[in-house]
Amino acid sequence: MFNIINDVLYKKTGDQLHNIDAETEFVPFMIARWASMHSPECATIINSTTNRLWSICQTKQEWYSLYLNVLPKVKFKRIEYIKKPKVEKDKKEDLEAIVFLARRLELSVREVKYYVDQEQIDLAPIKKALK
Repeated sequence: MFNIINDVLYKKTGDQLHNIDAETEFVPFMIARWASMHSPECATIINSTTNRLWSICQTKQEWYSLYLNVLPKVKFKRIEYIKKPKVEKDKKEDLEAIVFLARRLELSVREVKYYVDQEQIDLAPIKKALK
């Protein structure tokens, strides 16, 4: 798949979809997603063209040629994914206490988190009661 992405975004040779194995690896959604993560300009192009004209392409060959012609040739850039931070055990216990308080006080979880952060409410007694 990365060979196809390299061809569509960086090299623009158009020779990656000639064999059947490459065609099974080609997923138009993933190419659009990768291009939209590359830069805001590519995201705008994807939104204004391929997302609106999705029904005109019936085969993967058509999608491939559309991406080759619509997306500009860009410089290689490493794309970093935003990963969900791992929740520590203490944070999980805090979250359980906050959810309990939210239900009990009929507030949203966000409001209870705000009160805990701003008012310095001690969650220790609540965590102890929940165990």
